[in-house]
Amino acid sequence: MSERDDLNRLVANLTDTQVAQVYGYIQRLLGAGESADAHWTFDFVQEFGQAEIGAQRDRAGMEVLAAEATCDGVAKPALWEHPPLSGAAIVSYAVPIPPQLRTLKLKFFVGIRDGSELPPDRYIAFRVIVNGWKLWSAVKNERAWDEYTVNMPELASDVARIEFQTDGLGDHRWNWAVWGEPRLMGDL
Repeated sequence: MSERDDLNRLVANLTDTQVAQVYGYIQRLLGAGESADAHWTFDFVQEFGQAEIGAQRDRAGMEVLAAEATCDGVAKPALWEHPPLSGAAIVSYAVPIPPQLRTLKLKFFVGIRDGSELPPDRYIAFRVIVNGWKLWSAVKNERAWDEYTVNMPELASDVARIEFQTDGLGDHRWNWAVWGEPRLMGDL
């Protein structure tokens, strides 16, 4: 059996999330060479261990972790950020931004996990705070993923404080909020 056959057999046993990770790795391998140093990425799910977890008020009722999340039947690696009883849940990162980085963008999905019984008249607030300033926000009550790309301010050679916040807006029940595939990307 050839190495290619072995690889095909192994890939057939992977989950959809694992296949997506292998696909990304293969794409990077194929692009290696002259363009290998042209792009920079910070993956917030992979770097979850360095995140600071906090709450706007009290952490009671809050659940925060990094794991696969499914919204409307579609699974993605995600930050789970169920808000506390009152106020916002906060997942904060200190991200060192390389010098000479250009066209910095934050790409992510927001969703509400399958199984949530969030009533149609209640919403969850999602916010991105950069160095103390609210850069982006939205409210949501549907379980499907919504994709966003946010242009970031000039941060080259800085350590950026990037926060992902969710808020139950007065009622935290069934607020199974998730941030899918959050990544900071730029060109060098």
